[in-house]
Amino acid sequence: MKTFNTFFISSLLLLLSTLNLSAQRGERIEAMRVAFITQKLALTPVESEKFWPVYNIYRNAVVDLRKQTNLETNLEVMSDAEAEKAIQVSIERMEKELSLFKKLANDLKPILPARKIAILTKTERSFNEELIRRAQGKEVGRPLNRN
Repeated sequence: MKTFNTFFISSLLLLLSTLNLSAQRGERIEAMRVAFITQKLALTPVESEKFWPVYNIYRNAVVDLRKQTNLETNLEVMSDAEAEKAIQVSIERMEKELSLFKKLANDLKPILPARKIAILTKTERSFNEELIRRAQGKEVGRPLNRN
């Protein structure tokens, strides 16, 4: 019984430390995102104070939408009918994401100049590419080859 308790406690501690590391990693990525976007858009302190609450609402809505419509199906083995449904779900998700971005752009118009709003999408893409490079251990800051 003592061995079982020791095993149980050790397993619980390992699980908790893993969850803590995962949360810390997510927090680090979000801090990197904030710094990256703030720097690339050259946000002033006043712009930043107004931008981030609006952007975070948009970002959370997009993340929630993607979680809801995540296709966990093995696409290679699905029937044509299932594939047709998967295509329709993807189209609907993209349309909803476009609506969310339109709302974001409208909400940001009183906060940022149009040029900075236009740069935002490219900046988000650049940040995601940078994360991928870092995850792959490639040189930071080098553009991806697009062959």
